[in-house]
Amino acid sequence: MHRIRPCPPRGFTLVELLVVIAIIGILVGLLLPAVQAARESARRTQCQNNLKQMGLAIHNHHDTFEYFPTGGTVPWAGVTYIGTTNVPQPAKDQGSSWPYQILRFFEKTTIYKLTDRTTLEGTKIGEYFCPSRRRPTAQAGRMLMDYASATPANAPGSWDQYWYGETWTVPANANYRGIIVRSQTAAAPTRMSSITDGTSNTLLISEKWLNSGNIFTGDWHDDQGWLDGWDPDVVRYTGFKPIQDSPGSPYGWDGYQFGSSHPAGINALLADGSVRILTFNINETIFNNLGLRDDGIAFQLD
Repeated sequence: MHRIRPCPPRGFTLVELLVVIAIIGILVGLLLPAVQAARESARRTQCQNNLKQMGLAIHNHHDTFEYFPTGGTVPWAGVTYIGTTNVPQPAKDQGSSWPYQILRFFEKTTIYKLTDRTTLEGTKIGEYFCPSRRRPTAQAGRMLMDYASATPANAPGSWDQYWYGETWTVPANANYRGIIVRSQTAAAPTRMSSITDGTSNTLLISEKWLNSGNIFTGDWHDDQGWLDGWDPDVVRYTGFKPIQDSPGSPYGWDGYQFGSSHPAGINALLADGSVRILTFNINETIFNNLGLRDDGIAFQLD
């Protein structure tokens, strides 16, 4: 009787192992973009939710006082108070900008009541950061900001409305034509009735452009953070097209433009409370018209 001798176990050859590794690599390469796209979609959705929360707070501010928050007076103004009290000045005269003024309208009343400037500057507000760009980040103890209100130019590419010739003093007679305007100026404060173009046709808040090399260290236009006054930290200009975060602006107006770390465009909060994606190739005239509340031009965004 012949015994059947079992075959010894056969292992992978080197060629077979290399083929398997190559196949796994191809599969990973195919799956990775899909995973990254899914993650970016989730981050973009969170960014949109941040804007919706700010929009709701701004509308609550208007419902309470019958006017919108303002953009503050001058760079680095900080919170200004009535006389020697700890009562903040109303929007018309408030030195600090809209991110401070809306705090009590989205469950941040405790922060709003803080009176120590250093403590205020260092307080983290998660809704003020886009997760596609960075986690809550500080410069020299001051928590920064990824969003800005919109102020327009009289025409695309012109440099006429942002400062009105005055950086460190307020140009009292300046007629700013956005929704969130400079405190203590002729236009302050604005109301719903001021938006003659319609709330669905006017930009309120969007994402800031940042130098991609300085995102985690801060920059001259990203240093005071959410407590700032009228300054590019919290107010940007629609006279220039939005661009993706980059080492430098191709238009030469670093620090004044809107932009984002998203691949397709910026998330934009309109005055009606809706959030839309505006692509980086948006027509520059349309983009600036979005910033103007009273130019008499209405259009339908795609």
